[in-house]
Amino acid sequence: MPEFAGLKPRLSSYDAVSMVIGIVVGAGIFVTPQELARLLPSSKAMMLAWLVSGALVFCGALAFAELSAMLPATGGLYIYLREAFGPAVAFSSGWVHLFALFSGATAFVAFGFARYLKAIAPFTSDFDTTITIALIAGIGLLNARSTRAAVILQNLANAAKLVALAGLVALAFFATPVASSSAADIPATSFGAALASCFFCYEGWSYAGFVAGEMKNAKRDLPRVFAISFLIVVALYLMVNLAYVRVLSIGELQSSTQVGADVAGRVMGPLGAKLLSFVILLAIIGSLNGLTLSASRLYYAQSRDGVFLPGLDRIDPHWGTPVLAIAAHVAVSCLMVIFASSLGFVLTVAIFAAWLYYAIAVAGLVRLRRTRPELERPYRMWGYPFTPALFLIGTLGFLSSIFIQSPKPALAVFVILGISFPIHAFIGKSKSA
Repeated sequence: MPEFAGLKPRLSSYDAVSMVIGIVVGAGIFVTPQELARLLPSSKAMMLAWLVSGALVFCGALAFAELSAMLPATGGLYIYLREAFGPAVAFSSGWVHLFALFSGATAFVAFGFARYLKAIAPFTSDFDTTITIALIAGIGLLNARSTRAAVILQNLANAAKLVALAGLVALAFFATPVASSSAADIPATSFGAALASCFFCYEGWSYAGFVAGEMKNAKRDLPRVFAISFLIVVALYLMVNLAYVRVLSIGELQSSTQVGADVAGRVMGPLGAKLLSFVILLAIIGSLNGLTLSASRLYYAQSRDGVFLPGLDRIDPHWGTPVLAIAAHVAVSCLMVIFASSLGFVLTVAIFAAWLYYAIAVAGLVRLRRTRPELERPYRMWGYPFTPALFLIGTLGFLSSIFIQSPKPALAVFVILGISFPIHAFIGKSKSA
């Protein structure tokens, strides 16, 4: 049976936008606002944190739009780093994504599914791990069986999620508002920690580039995908959070364990709270599906170039999907679920790793402007060089804040990163021999 030469260009720009929104708009928007309210006991300060973090992500999205249009190949971040800094740094990105970023984010998000499922179908916590692993494996099997089926699931989950959130926001603005509150003095460290929570909710904004090789016209459409998906996410986040602070007081936000369900219960009654729990489950499924699509394409691209685990570039002759790359993502994610001592630790590791490589990629854009001026650039990022500089300054400040507050997860990322270089050298020597 003949092998496929590569992944087929099946995805439209709408599919790519849907994948990004599906990853980004997960459970975070329903669990982060209470942490923000504790750090910033002011509705105006909370909205400012969303705007500042959104502005920094926007600068990053502009940079990734230029990179993706210039290098429109499956693999996204890996391709950008390979061209800017060489194969060793590019290899490290796949290594860190496999053992820290994609797998850690998948484990954390999937475990949230089991917790929210209890609001609809009560069961004991003894089954949390089983449900989490079954969900990861089920979505992996769907992605292995059919990319089109995975994209359809993504689009349907996103449509239902966005309609439900729009309905929640509309009803909240018809409700009687609570009195707004403000705080005279908010420490800079508290605002920095609040930005970290917001950055977690934006995680996934860069993943459109991972499926560039499967888009029908990536060079033309990818900049548009980054812009549209970012604007939709920011607008949605601002509207949802305005709805939260309109319906619940700061004290109620601080004490809430399920902000979204509490707001839905206030404006729609007990049935509304259950309906929103179902929406959260859809959001989690969309995030997991998008993570699986993105992760498998990164590992596929690296293995295809001969700088990663062998065989992960295999395309199934019947299904046309990177089955072994998907299997690797599922296996490591399930191991994270089973053996991780703290899902909070796993999440911090994933977020630190993600933003570390975002900074490296944007630095790579600056380097490519100098070293590869001959490359075709259908899109050039607005505001250069000030916008990449702003992104790098903000990202380094964010990473420093995490390192100061939670040094162990940050050190774990650096250990995984350090291991990748001798592994890369060993693979190179083995190939030469």
